[in-house]
Amino acid sequence: MKTNKASLLILFYLFCLHAFAQNTMTLNQAIQTALSNNLDLQIARNDAQIAHNNNSAGNAGMLPDISLNASDNPALTNINQKFANGTTIERNNVFSQSANANILATYTLYNGNRIQATKDKLEFQDIAANNALKSSIQTTVSQVIISYSNVIRQQKYLQLLKQLNELSAQRLDIVRSRQLAGLANNTDLYLAQLDLETRKQNLLSQEGLIKNAYTDLNMLLNIKADSVYLVEEFLLGDKVLVKSELDSMLKSNPELLLAQNQVDIALQTQREISAARMPLVRLSAAYVYNISQSQAGFSLYNQGMGPQAGISLSVPLFTGGVNRRNYDNAKLNVQSSEWRHQQTLQALQGLYAQSWQNYITAHAQLQSDSLAITTAKSYIDLMQQRFSAGQNTIIELKEAQRSYEETYFRFISNQYIARLAETQLLSLTGQLIN
Repeated sequence: MKTNKASLLILFYLFCLHAFAQNTMTLNQAIQTALSNNLDLQIARNDAQIAHNNNSAGNAGMLPDISLNASDNPALTNINQKFANGTTIERNNVFSQSANANILATYTLYNGNRIQATKDKLEFQDIAANNALKSSIQTTVSQVIISYSNVIRQQKYLQLLKQLNELSAQRLDIVRSRQLAGLANNTDLYLAQLDLETRKQNLLSQEGLIKNAYTDLNMLLNIKADSVYLVEEFLLGDKVLVKSELDSMLKSNPELLLAQNQVDIALQTQREISAARMPLVRLSAAYVYNISQSQAGFSLYNQGMGPQAGISLSVPLFTGGVNRRNYDNAKLNVQSSEWRHQQTLQALQGLYAQSWQNYITAHAQLQSDSLAITTAKSYIDLMQQRFSAGQNTIIELKEAQRSYEETYFRFISNQYIARLAETQLLSLTGQLIN
């Protein structure tokens, strides 16, 4: 019987461990969930696939157009014909029928290299769509890391507030004990009670912030908004970032590459419009079959079949200045896209410089924060002991508690800032995804 109970306890313990593990979402799991579920990414993937599908020789006009055409035209007509030899044909409701079919192929021999310009533009649009997808993926991954880290940050704040709430409750117990012994007055009691109530309010507010942080993360993951799960405490990257290495990687930023793609697309569009002012030469070939028959009239039966071929030339002489205006507008679009590329580069360089400064500042502060926390903890423990022994006032103890709170709060904030700066640097240099 005892063995059965022990077995049940072990099974229950294993079940609890399994349930606990299932309720934990690691950062990598959160990223993979977002990459699978995020609707913005799904739209970007479709856009990239559309651009890839459009990037074909046929879509650029490099291949011939081949079509099969057929028609059948029956008719009832009233005929009244008079010929030079005096013959007259006059009949009503004469049935006639004409049918024809052909296989027609047309091919552009020359159009001012517009075909090649179109193919190059489709190629750049394909590349641009892929860069846009990479940019969306990096943005999503970055947002997930930051949002996940924010959940951890808020939970650490909650742990700190719970610890401070405990200290406030202990202080209130000490004041009540001292008051019963006649060693404390109502002033100390009221201060301790007010401080404890304030701590409770802070706990409630912090719990609300944690729920909001989970909601923000769940929206990125595209899961139920009120989903709650355990998160693993993040660690800063094992690899120390080196600025000289990051400098050379900034040029691989997807947004910067996308801006350059837009310049290339504008240039190819300019080539297309310029080609519209050039002659157009087209070759056509067909195999034709036609037949016509009538119950009365000059021609009762006619049938023909055979191959045909031809070449056509079209030269635009005057279009009302449309081609000239389109070309001028295309040149302006090229210039605007080059300026947007410069704007993107300047913005990225500025954000990169700020992120690097935040990164090194946060890491430098974290080193001093570790020592400060140890000192602040020792100080508050000492003041707590002295207060219990009646060797200091409640105001001095509160000051020690405030010092510890500020030090620990700053440490948590600097951890988050360092994580944010690290993520931003990796995102700017295109290293968040392969």
